[in-house]
Amino acid sequence: MIKLYPLQFRDLICAALASKACKIFFYSAALFSLSIDQVTSTKSLGVYIDSNLTWSDHIDKLTKKIASGIGAIKRVRHLVPQLTLQKIYHALVQPHFDYCNVVWGNCGTTLHNKLQKLQNRAARVLTHSSYDASADNLFKILGWKTLDCQQQMARATMVFKCRHGLAPNYLCNKFSNHISSYALRDSVDKVNVPLPRTNYGKNSFSYSGAIAWNSLPSKLRQAESLRQFKHLLLQTI
Repeated sequence: MIKLYPLQFRDLICAALASKACKIFFYSAALFSLSIDQVTSTKSLGVYIDSNLTWSDHIDKLTKKIASGIGAIKRVRHLVPQLTLQKIYHALVQPHFDYCNVVWGNCGTTLHNKLQKLQNRAARVLTHSSYDASADNLFKILGWKTLDCQQQMARATMVFKCRHGLAPNYLCNKFSNHISSYALRDSVDKVNVPLPRTNYGKNSFSYSGAIAWNSLPSKLRQAESLRQFKHLLLQTI
């Protein structure tokens, strides 16, 4: 039996990463004298974690909630003006896209596309557009950003917090200053990018966050406050 200290989980998933080169081992576990059931998926702070670390379970539940919100908007869109529809969208739908997107944002192309299709559908519903209307044009009308842009902004914002001591230490310690042998203005305030050996590593926040941060203009990386950074970020991405 493995003795464990209290965690913020109702259940604990005991599984190795699922891959062709890695077998999954199952362990029995106990929290003090209580046995912990092994599950294939568990919810922690609103995020569903599956035993294969694919985010598929979380995205499945997310799509159902978002689709339900879009359906509610569709039922009332003929009764209220578009400005009110936008407010309803930002109350019922957008929070689901935003919540913990730094955590699950690197969920892979297939799962990401499921969410993007829902955002496209929402844009068509709010603008009373046909199914084949260009989502890009509708986003410009509504002033929306794609999910990819939103997630890039979320990663960059979190890195800013890490570099200014506004995040937990375990996150702040993931980013160190990049030391370049060339005195280039663009290299100021960049961070070191880890060299992942696997796709799991590329999907980690320490890697994707560093890539997002280093891609920002130097003026943005040198913002003095979080408020200034967010303002400039909206104008940049």
